[in-house]
Amino acid sequence: MRALLLVLLLAVAAYSQTIYIASASSMRPLMEEVTEVFEKSSGVELKVSYGSSGNLFRQILGGAPYDVFISANEMYPERLLELGRAYHPTLFARGRLVIFTLKPELKGIEGLKGARRIAVANPRHAPYGRAAVEFLKKEGLYEELRTRLVFGSNVAQAFQFVVSGGADVGIVSLSLALTYPEGHYTILPEDRYPPIRHVAVLTERGRKKESALKFLEFLKSPDFKSMLEKFGFGAP
Repeated sequence: MRALLLVLLLAVAAYSQTIYIASASSMRPLMEEVTEVFEKSSGVELKVSYGSSGNLFRQILGGAPYDVFISANEMYPERLLELGRAYHPTLFARGRLVIFTLKPELKGIEGLKGARRIAVANPRHAPYGRAAVEFLKKEGLYEELRTRLVFGSNVAQAFQFVVSGGADVGIVSLSLALTYPEGHYTILPEDRYPPIRHVAVLTERGRKKESALKFLEFLKSPDFKSMLEKFGFGAP
């Protein structure tokens, strides 16, 4: 009996020392460094799954076992809060949109007009995709270019379309463009698309873990803020 009790206590301790995170794909480069720094400083393991904010939102509603949800848009955390399914909302970063291409002749806004295929994240459930479409509309280019748009399930897949040659140009996150050693990117004016506010919340499961709350506190720390610019994000 004592041996069984010890096994159960060890299992609970291991569970409490692992945080399961659902993160928007645009955050991946940053989150990889955050994982390394946070694990070393806290002794807590982070297990991170990536996807579009909308898809992750639906997974959490369906009972997916995440402790923390990191969204590329405040809309999905707000919905969870309204439903009583999320806690401790933390605005921690601002996303930036770029035009990215491997073809120098297609750089910048003018390059969009010469592209045969333009990759964006699916605007139905990816905040960077909605921002990209809104940018095209503000520039008066959407009707001209909409038949050339190819949609990734998330911004990381849209970026991969450009890298693999499946698209000539992508309207994607600066954070992803900075990870690639080749190509050209043009940072778009932030007043030409809706703000991309990255928000983290605890799920119903995560609010029971002190370590998950400590992770949200880390997202407001000076150490974390020093990482934001390096990975292409603005301060909130």
